[in-house]
Amino acid sequence: MKTALITGGSAGLGKITAETLAKQGYRVVIAARDLEKGERVVEEIKSASKDAVVEFMSVDMADYESVSDFSEAMSSRFESLDLLILNAGLFTSSIRKNSAGHEYMFAATHMGHFLLTHKLLPLLRKSQDARIIVTSSVAHWVGNILDFRKTITEPPRGDQFLLKQFLLYGRSKLANILFVNGLEQQLKNENIKVFSFHPGGVKTEFYRQFPDLFTKVFFPFLISEAKGADTQIFLATDENTNRNGGYWCRRKPGIRSRSSRSQALTDDLWAFSLDALGIKTFGQPE
Repeated sequence: MKTALITGGSAGLGKITAETLAKQGYRVVIAARDLEKGERVVEEIKSASKDAVVEFMSVDMADYESVSDFSEAMSSRFESLDLLILNAGLFTSSIRKNSAGHEYMFAATHMGHFLLTHKLLPLLRKSQDARIIVTSSVAHWVGNILDFRKTITEPPRGDQFLLKQFLLYGRSKLANILFVNGLEQQLKNENIKVFSFHPGGVKTEFYRQFPDLFTKVFFPFLISEAKGADTQIFLATDENTNRNGGYWCRRKPGIRSRSSRSQALTDDLWAFSLDALGIKTFGQPE
């Protein structure tokens, strides 16, 4: 039985993907912060599919100690990992830092996933068809308007129109693509495929912190969670094993920003991430 780990799997796209993979016979581990919500989703999936093998494990992706503890628990319980779906992400209406001093959206959306991938690569290497799939966004196009590096540790103050907040969100989504760029290079001689993708404008909990007027105007034009999860599921289960890398949308290569193709930005992000997390050799946890 193949094993899939989905961060942010208790709601939105992650929940849809968890349900689908469980029905297809995967052992699914849902990882998120909210224990009560996570266990409720597990029961819903099991009720809909009696043969489903699914469980919830709690982790806070913005807390690096929590991510490390979670990774150790995964490594002690599972012999291999076939799918690592890095789906957790958030938008915050207030700008704040995590306990390590990193802007919160960046920490939860990129740094936690960087650390998790580093810790779990030994499990992925034991799979015959391992895949890493990272949920990005078209918002990555605005990800390099503010100073990319400086605002990780010195983010600006937020504004009432949420403009700076959205630019920082875009930075976290740009980091997702740059992370995949680096992963593709790091793993070029290994049997592990990596992808990033844009799900489209989806009706999810993501918009709960936006002003009411915004949601009333734009919500009718957003697509369903099922449609948004389609490309994620496609990349996870497609039988074309020659496909690898890139930024995807609607099951096809998507249009990327110039910044998302920058080798300099990719290298800078990797250098910062390794140093900030104290990683000597990526994919070889000590």
